[in-house]
This record gives sequence, structure tokens and C-alpha cells, in this order.
Amino acid sequence: EFEAHPLPSPYGIHYDWRFGDGSPLMQGRRVAHTYAQSGVFNVCVSVNNTISSMEACAEVFVFEEIDDLTAKSSSPTELHSPTVVQARLGSGNNITWTFSMGDGEMYTTSTPHMSHKYVTEGNYTVNVTAANAVSSGWTLVAVQVFVFQVVRMEPSGCVQERTLVNFQAWVSGNASAHLYEWSFGDGSPNETHQGNPTVSHTYWTSGKYHLSLRLSSGVNKATKANFFNWVCVQPALTNI
Repeated sequence: EFEAHPLPSPYGIHYDWRFGDGSPLMQGRRVAHTYAQSGVFNVCVSVNNTISSMEACAEVFVFEEIDDLTAKSSSPTELHSPTVVQARLGSGNNITWTFSMGDGEMYTTSTPHMSHKYVTEGNYTVNVTAANAVSSGWTLVAVQVFVFQVVRMEPSGCVQERTLVNFQAWVSGNASAHLYEWSFGDGSPNETHQGNPTVSHTYWTSGKYHLSLRLSSGVNKATKANFFNWVCVQPALTNI
């Protein structure tokens, strides 16, 4: 709704309104207009009382209502590595974004994404808020932050000599993103696997072997984790 305030008197004046969007002119001291799209428009009113005429203009910003707000994260992420939260809107413009990271940190920005490093492992809930002059919306994103490590290795007991044994490492985070370097302790060549936490190996003689795994992070190549395990290898009983 627009209203003109001419001085010294509003009487006996003809008004022509232009709304800056290509719509037809409108007449009257008070007019109402609906914009079909968002943006910045220059609204002008021309006044004429047959003796003189003049024009006044004002810049109008038309906002789009916020709708269909969604967000996702790069979780699970390693401790001290960046966790990225990305938001998306179905509609809305001129947005101010607020990211409350769940650990006491809060960011306000004009872009729909945020990168943050957590200093403590755990599960966090990130609150993403989008707001403009006419509407607002929010959504929640679950984030898991873990310590990069080898949790355990199987099998953990004795294995039989001259038999193919399948070893598996249980690791934190996304197992398919890491690099696995295996050393079997029996003089055989080391084996390296990308994204596969399992390996097969045959011990040909009985004894106690030092099995080691060097794990390299798929997110941060400088992050390493080592795991050591003693493997006892025994022959099968053949006769009593």
C-alpha cells in the first residue's frame, strides 16, 4: 500500500503511480499494488494540480517468503577437522543465516554454509536459522565428531598355520575413506589397501607374530593411527 503526501494541500491533485515492474499506471492518492516477483523496484508518483507538477520516487525491496529449508553436514568428521554444514532453501531472498553449532559457538553470515572445528568428540545438534524482513525458518542437523582410531581387530585369538586367515579392522568414522597398511610380522611383504578394512594372509609356520596396522585418514592425510596385535599361530592336531 502506497500513499502520497503532497504539500501544502492534497486536494485538486491528479496522481500517477509507476511501480517499476512494467505494470500499468494507477491513479489516486492511496493505491495498493502486488508484486509478482522479488527484487528492488523504483516506485514513483507524479502529481499535477494543473498549475504545477512534480515527481517523488522511493526504492522498494520486495522480499520472497522463506520456504522449504533443509540442511546437511559432512558428518561424521574427525576431531579437529572441519565439519561443514550446508543449508538450502526452496524459496527466499536476502537471507541472514545463523548457525548454532551445538557446542556454544554461533555464527551469523550471509552465505548458506559454515565450516567449524569441534574441540571435543561427541554428538552435536546444529540449529540452522534463515531469516529475512518478512519471514524466518529453522531446521536441525545431527553431527557426530569422533577420535580417529582403530577400535579393535579380529580375529584376536589363535589361528591355524597354512590356512588363509581373514583379518578385519574396526575403525572410527568412514571406514571406506581410509588407507590401511598391514604388516604381518613373518617377513612377508606389507600390504596396502585403500578403503578396505579387511585383509587375508597365510602363516606357514607356527609361532607368535607381531601384526601391525597403520591407518591413514581419508579426510586429513597427516592424521595417522597405529594398532598392534600379537597373533599366535598353531598347527592343527592330526593324531592323539
